[in-house]
Amino acid sequence: MAEKISKNAIGQLYEKYRDSLMVIACSYTHNRQDAEDLVQAAFLKASLSYEPRGSFLYWCNKVMRNEFYNSVKKAEMMADEPIDTMALRSQDDLLLTYIHNEERAKLATMISMLPLKYREVMMDSVYLQLTDSEIAKERGTTDTNVRQIRSRAKKMLIKMREDEDEGYR
Repeated sequence: MAEKISKNAIGQLYEKYRDSLMVIACSYTHNRQDAEDLVQAAFLKASLSYEPRGSFLYWCNKVMRNEFYNSVKKAEMMADEPIDTMALRSQDDLLLTYIHNEERAKLATMISMLPLKYREVMMDSVYLQLTDSEIAKERGTTDTNVRQIRSRAKKMLIKMREDEDEGYR
C-alpha cells in the first residue's frame, strides 16, 4: 500500500507547485478564477491519489488536464444543443489540434519556469489576454515597462526553446 502524504507535506507541495500549475491551468481556461478552481480541484485529487513513484508535478498536471477535459465534456452535455465536436472534425483536424495542444502545454511549462515578474506578465498577456494597460494597472507600473518585461520574457523563452532543440540534436 502506498504511503499517504501528510497534511504538512500537502501544504508544502501546494506552495511549491501552485504557480507552475496556475500557468498551465490558465493555458486551458483563459480565466484566472477558473484556473484557480481547476488547480485547487486537481491538486486535491492528485494529492489523494498520488503514489510516490514519480514526479508529483507531472501527476498533478495529468490530473488537472483530465479534470479540465471532464469539465468541458460536462458543460457540453448540459448545453441545450450539445454538439459532438469530435464527430465534426476530420482525422487531420484532430491531429493538428493535438499537436497545437502539445505545443501550448510545452509553452505553458516553459512560462512556468520564468522568474516571477516575467511569468506573471506572460500569463496575463498570453493566457488571460489582458492589454498592456490592464497589466500595467494591475502591477502598478507603466505600459512601456510591461512591454519591456514581455520582450525579455520572450527572449528567455526563445533561448529555452533553442536549448531544448539543441538537446535533441
